[in-house]
Amino acid sequence: MRRAVLAASWSRAKSALLPSSRSLAQKLLNERRIGRRMWKASSFLLVLVLGAGASGDQGPSFLPNIQARWDASDLVCIGNASSPIRTGITQFIDGANRDQLSTEVELERCFKGQDPRSSEIRVLGNYVAAAKEGDQGVISFAYSGPPTGFVHRGRNLLFLRRGPVPDEFAVTVPIYQTAIPLADTPPEYPPATSPIFTKVVLIKELENAMLDTESTGGVNIDQGFGDPLPSDIEYIDYVLDYLGTSDGIAELTRLSDTAPLAIQRDIAVKLLDHNQIEYESSVISLLLDESAPPWKRGNAALVLGRHGSHAALDPLLRVVSGPAETDQMMMFHNEAGSSLVSLKHRLGALEK
Repeated sequence: MRRAVLAASWSRAKSALLPSSRSLAQKLLNERRIGRRMWKASSFLLVLVLGAGASGDQGPSFLPNIQARWDASDLVCIGNASSPIRTGITQFIDGANRDQLSTEVELERCFKGQDPRSSEIRVLGNYVAAAKEGDQGVISFAYSGPPTGFVHRGRNLLFLRRGPVPDEFAVTVPIYQTAIPLADTPPEYPPATSPIFTKVVLIKELENAMLDTESTGGVNIDQGFGDPLPSDIEYIDYVLDYLGTSDGIAELTRLSDTAPLAIQRDIAVKLLDHNQIEYESSVISLLLDESAPPWKRGNAALVLGRHGSHAALDPLLRVVSGPAETDQMMMFHNEAGSSLVSLKHRLGALEK
């Protein structure tokens, strides 16, 4: 299987190397806490900082949720993509040069728009930067902004716009992450006659991809341009966003009963953050699990600081009192310490 857990280790770096910077690392860490990508800062080479909307309304805007991507697209389909390649064309977009990318896609099923005349289409997009002579395929820069990405090799949920050439489409938003990688093997679909067929299929696909992130052991298969695959946390966010808070909580609760332990705990963190206090014990277990990635334990600490009870005080204190021999663990301990202070203040205020 090709699915990999995004940021399973802070040692992962994008194909573009990032400069050493505690402030940049902390900024990226904060983005990771809400289910976005995070990479360890390492080395310092060419620094190119790109922000969202650098050209005001003229530039592309990241669309964070499925409905926004759906509404902005001419065609929404599931398709199997080849490894992306550079076309050799550089385009000036949002104040900077971007390499154009291309992939060949075999469409499986479309949910919005008129089906193309052929099931085999070409999809175009853009890398976040442009290669320069002497780069030898590795573009070095620092990036701060919304998650970037094109189309991953394998199955994707694709959001596309039609172009002037038949059977050639562009990703709905260039540069920024729009397509959603799916598991290699599709789930079982409901009958196509169901009035809620599309919703059921999309949820099944997202959950199938979520579960698949846990089965690969965190090995990142070649994706061509270093765009990391989403973590299970991002798929959890997609499910909650797509269904809405009430239905999303009910669906995640149902899924948690049969999910692997690591995903159960990540779901518990999300549910506790939505005031489902019965999941506090699972979140505490993640907090104390020394085999879990520090950034996931940090997620647990932050949520316990916001929603924990007296039962979370001692576990947070145990973490803060323990050793912190790496930068990752130091950052985790700092978060646990801040959460402990917040929890004490919150519980003290409730008792007054």
